[in-house]
Amino acid sequence: MSVLSIKPLVQPRDDGLQLSYQLPHRIYCAKAYPVLSPNGSSIIIYGSENGLKVIWRGGSEPVPTERRMKDKLDGTGNDDAIMIVDSDEEVTPELSKDEYSKVQLENRTSGIDISHPFDDIIRYVDIPLGGKVLDLAVPHCVPDRTRSSFGISPPVLSQMIVISAICADFSTRVVALPLAPPQGMDTAASAQGIQTLSISGSVSHQEIPRGVTMTFTFRRDEEGQSTNRAQVQGAPAKDESSGSQAEGRWDLLVATHSAEASGTLLVYRIPIIQQSSQIETSYFLLKSHIHPIQKHYLPAPARSISFSPSPYPSARHSNLLVSFSSGYVKVYSCLAPKPSKVSRSQQGSSGDTDTAEPQGRWLITLYPSFEQSSTEVACRKTVVDAKWVLGGRAVIVLLADGEWGVWDIEGAGPGSEGPLHHQSSVHGVTGGSLTRFAVSGRVVGMPQAKSSQTADSIMPERARFVPLTPSTKRIREDTLFKGSHSFSQPSVCGEISVIQTNSLRDAAPEESILLRHGNQSVIIPSLLSLWRNAVKVTGTFDALNRCRMSSLGNLVIPGETMNGIDHLPVAPRRKREIGYREFDILITTEHRLIILAPRLSEPKQEQPDSIMAQQITKGPSGETDQLMLMKGELDVDGVDRVLSEMASPYRPRNTVRDPSRRGRIFS
Repeated sequence: MSVLSIKPLVQPRDDGLQLSYQLPHRIYCAKAYPVLSPNGSSIIIYGSENGLKVIWRGGSEPVPTERRMKDKLDGTGNDDAIMIVDSDEEVTPELSKDEYSKVQLENRTSGIDISHPFDDIIRYVDIPLGGKVLDLAVPHCVPDRTRSSFGISPPVLSQMIVISAICADFSTRVVALPLAPPQGMDTAASAQGIQTLSISGSVSHQEIPRGVTMTFTFRRDEEGQSTNRAQVQGAPAKDESSGSQAEGRWDLLVATHSAEASGTLLVYRIPIIQQSSQIETSYFLLKSHIHPIQKHYLPAPARSISFSPSPYPSARHSNLLVSFSSGYVKVYSCLAPKPSKVSRSQQGSSGDTDTAEPQGRWLITLYPSFEQSSTEVACRKTVVDAKWVLGGRAVIVLLADGEWGVWDIEGAGPGSEGPLHHQSSVHGVTGGSLTRFAVSGRVVGMPQAKSSQTADSIMPERARFVPLTPSTKRIREDTLFKGSHSFSQPSVCGEISVIQTNSLRDAAPEESILLRHGNQSVIIPSLLSLWRNAVKVTGTFDALNRCRMSSLGNLVIPGETMNGIDHLPVAPRRKREIGYREFDILITTEHRLIILAPRLSEPKQEQPDSIMAQQITKGPSGETDQLMLMKGELDVDGVDRVLSEMASPYRPRNTVRDPSRRGRIFS
């Protein structure tokens, strides 16, 4: 069954729509690609029983006009060429990759259908790999709209999709395919120019790997190795197709881990070859001489691994976060310089410099708190997942009891002084440790909706006499004084998803966090805003929604288990309702792809001057007064309005809080 023929089950939500795509096969893993296609489509990749499927959702379909096709035919040198379009079997000339991004894009419809206020799946491609795909990874990079034009980014990101996948045959596959969706409806992999690199046999694990991650790095030539890193970091962006090729080449760093022996970590460095011609620039993965540049035996099987989102040339771009279920997280630098004991003359006569790979170095260990247990043996809380935040300067962790916290390693957060507060990166420490959270919270379980009950099922729920014992007395006291909050049940199934929502030029990165713990999912719209409220000791509490953690409740997942959650980047649309987030949420179950997206609506017309004047005379709202009060810009009239709202018996609850009575734990 074609993915294009599957119609989603649309269900309304308070914040938009839930789109559920029922698939005929099982979904083992799914990721959203961080880069949009040239036509503005979001890209979803998921692993099935036979391989990978790549889906393009939303955006505009590439429809070459008759004028562009005629210009392409005239470009062959025949100025008198005439194109006759009178056949039912006309052949559309193929466009090159560079011309594809310049092709005229036409929308499917001129407006938004009221009964269809969401984006459709426009293309998909099947990539058979000969077995199950159990896990996959995409490059760690910021979305297109937040990427700075002064940074150095791999040029392959603008043309290719690069994926790393773990298969059930013990192999790791690296797949590259064009970023733009196919022009036709042919979904065969042979017609799309797909490259597949297989890492297996003696250079891979001897059992099924448990996780994979990837990022980009740069290998400089001998002439450019003496260039100061600070000069490269401050230089404006050059033409990557010429400048980067003259100074060196881009490589792909791929790391995998398995439970082999006590735990094994392998790191590969795969060269990306660039070939330029007068028509287009192509990129290829070098398939020869693939071997791990580093192999480490871990003290225990790792839970998850993740590369830093900080881009090259930052020194932390190759930092690898390795989490262990037994209660700690380690930071490993893959490209740390190898300590050399030979002289420069011996090093220069050693031959090829590409064979001298760095050996890496373990930098710091992060520990959560201890579990509350009645036994005398104390053990630390179980780690479910860990990810980089604040651009690779801090780490957020999710624990088995539903608690989450942030280790501020470099002191980059508001009001925080980490162990490396006065250092530029974590590379200055070897063997250090950190235990205290800079900010923390807990995933709160949502009450389950009660289904229709019969008379037989209601009978056992009648009130019955309970004798007063010390145990029941304690339970009733907890319910009376602490409320009926139901915390999420302990679970080792969970995931963290992080996306940056502001530009790299900003001083501090604004990041949205998605947490999945068991069957519960929550969202933190802005970790930095929540962090500021946690450490604020004076002023008024900011009650905006972006500063609070909220649950993604009312999810309709009939009879299936949630096994994945991720941010889905979308193109900036004027037709998205104002006030909604600039990304969608991708949730995967065993046989469903679920997308939480806002409704698409027609752009509202500008209001007349009379209506605008009426809105101006209404005065600022209570939320505006609170913001101006925090900044110290509220006038006397604004203070009177705030005091009136506080004295009013009809004011909303929790509008103003006493900062001294507010804790650091958010639920």
